[in-house]
Amino acid sequence: MIKNKLIISDVTLRDGNHAVNHSISREIIKKYCKEAEKANIKIIEVGHGNGLGASSLSIGKSLITDEVALTTARKALKKAKLSIHSIPGFSRITDLQKAIDCGVDIFRIGTNSSEIDTVYSQVKFCNKKKVEVWGVLMMAHLVYNKKKDYLKKIKYLVDLGVKTIIIMDSAGIFLPGDIKEIFTNIKKKFKVNLGFHGHNNFGTAVWNSVIAHKYGAKIIDASIKGFGAGAGNTQLDILATVMARFNMKTNINLNKLYSLAKVFPTYFKKNVIKYKNPYSEPKNIMSANYGLFSGFASKVDYYSNKLNLDDIEAFKAIGKKKLVAGQEDLIINALYNLKKKKINFTK
Repeated sequence: MIKNKLIISDVTLRDGNHAVNHSISREIIKKYCKEAEKANIKIIEVGHGNGLGASSLSIGKSLITDEVALTTARKALKKAKLSIHSIPGFSRITDLQKAIDCGVDIFRIGTNSSEIDTVYSQVKFCNKKKVEVWGVLMMAHLVYNKKKDYLKKIKYLVDLGVKTIIIMDSAGIFLPGDIKEIFTNIKKKFKVNLGFHGHNNFGTAVWNSVIAHKYGAKIIDASIKGFGAGAGNTQLDILATVMARFNMKTNINLNKLYSLAKVFPTYFKKNVIKYKNPYSEPKNIMSANYGLFSGFASKVDYYSNKLNLDDIEAFKAIGKKKLVAGQEDLIINALYNLKKKKINFTK
């Protein structure tokens, strides 16, 4: 574990990959890693939007393989730690071994928080290999309730020997009061390093991150210009500035960070899929309100256009099905059924 009071973990090259259909190239990785290090960012996460081994026709094909992405980043990074995200089912033990061989420093193993027991084999493997392993409660709102089920999930990870746990607001549904409650309760019961990963559907990602740190989070995930699916992630350049105003020391060079934010969109000009600024549209607000995975946005857009459906109606249909991350292949079924109902109704 890097010994600072506050660590910004940069997820631009992983979660941001959702925003461009996983088309981040080795050239972009090389450029970004070099500039991010100049800004003194300590952790850089790289890979397919859904993490290690997730490249597929149903989820989305990466432009480059995991090995190419990781080895490119490893060569470009001189000081920063290289991180990967791994969701059991998408990734296998063999993928973890390849990542170890590529020089990955931090292995973030996570899944939908209601199914956290599925991380068992991968966490045990990482422990056996003596690599740094973090537990990630994805879609954390699924276990945020009056019974405080999230505490049971935290205990499961702690009992596995996990020393760092990330609370991931995959749907962008949490508000600052929720974050205060979650982190306060966890700190009361467990001696564990905590982190927070926010999405900006309700426009609260930066403030949620500040509150998370105030109440115990040592690690905050963020991406440059909020680069990510739908409404995007916690915006790194805003977050670092706000934290500086609160005297929360990130050790990030703000001038270098602003330079990176300005130049970053130009990395995509020669790509087939161009860079686009994330912002919260009504469909992203609807997505969060239904507790849907932010990464669904591009799939819903694609199938809504193909089937000539209103995107708001599309998100409502998926929300009623309560789909979670990893069920992207069921989006087309839900929207096809919606289309059939509309056709029958008009007849």
